[in-house]
Amino acid sequence: MRAFGVASGGEILAEFESQEVMMFTDLVQQIIALLVRVKEGEADIDGAVLSRLFPDAYADDIEASDEFRRFTIDDLIDRKIENAQGVLESFDKAGVRATAEGDVTLVRLDREFSMYWLGTLTDLRLVLATNLGIGTEAPAVEGADNEYVQSLYEWFGFTQGSLIEALEEVEGISG
Repeated sequence: MRAFGVASGGEILAEFESQEVMMFTDLVQQIIALLVRVKEGEADIDGAVLSRLFPDAYADDIEASDEFRRFTIDDLIDRKIENAQGVLESFDKAGVRATAEGDVTLVRLDREFSMYWLGTLTDLRLVLATNLGIGTEAPAVEGADNEYVQSLYEWFGFTQGSLIEALEEVEGISG
């Protein structure tokens, strides 16, 4: 992947290699499937992952947090699914360019789709961080290929960071 950049017309662009597109879209589809299972009330989902995706609204009041979650969870899930579907749609709309190294997918984002990407990248990184034991009291998930998961976590961080920098350039925000 080449970092997100800004075209002359203010459009945000990035190039992805075909294996990156396959890996990225597969993980986004997995996030959608996870969110659908949460909405349907399936109980086999890791509580640590859920608490990262849907943290308590009131850290010092579990009852109030549960009540808040009861009224907001469906909307939050719908928004996360919409974000993930927006990422998939941007890949569907993407152009393909042949290079000496193979085909490259050129993703073009406007502000709306950039927001979909930021939300989905955050969700992906939260799930991966949970599996790695980052920012949680729980240890890393046993049996996971932690080196691979760590590289995905870092790659999504690079992707998210370059998108934020491109958005700052488009919005005229100096960092």
